[in-house]
Amino acid sequence: MELRGKPLTDLVGKDTYRQLLGVKVFDVSGTYVGYLKRVYVERRSGRARRLVVRLLDGRLLPLKPQELRLTSTGLVVVRRLHVEAGGLSSSLRRLEEAVAEIKRIRERILELDEAYIAGEMSRDTYLSFRSGLEFKRRQLLSEVRELVEELESQVSGLEEERRGLLSKLRSSSARERGEAARRLRSIRTVIARINELLESAKHELSLEMELDDFIESCLR
Repeated sequence: MELRGKPLTDLVGKDTYRQLLGVKVFDVSGTYVGYLKRVYVERRSGRARRLVVRLLDGRLLPLKPQELRLTSTGLVVVRRLHVEAGGLSSSLRRLEEAVAEIKRIRERILELDEAYIAGEMSRDTYLSFRSGLEFKRRQLLSEVRELVEELESQVSGLEEERRGLLSKLRSSSARERGEAARRLRSIRTVIARINELLESAKHELSLEMELDDFIESCLR
């Protein structure tokens, strides 16, 4: 079988590989399997020593540069990979949990503010509790941003796979069309669920940015 694209062994330079971070990764059959998470580059030669792909099931897959090729649509692993989308479920679940926790912390901060203004606690006690909540809040915001970025990359890859399946439907056998149609239905369901949660997460992030702006204006 003739392989498409340019061998990754031909690429040289840390900056070149840095530009590939986050690029979609497909297996040799054209199925979207994840995105490029890390690249380890040799100092002297400037060539990749090892690359790490974040798979849809949440696993990190280390690969040698000989196992990847660069195409116009992304990176292609030169073999088939069996990847379940279970990692999507865990990422979605964690995003839901983190967003809910941010909401609870925001409500708790408002309760603390009201209690302090009403004179129900000392300044030291107030600052101690509030700083702890702010620290946790910022940790969660950072995690949510990473999860949003990861899921957006996965949606992009699934959309790419969906377009590929649609083109296959026009030139496939009846059996292959049936399999492609089932996969298309599954992809549509997953994309709809991810987009719904991403919209909610981005709304929460915008509220938190407004809260930060308000706090900063009060401190000026």
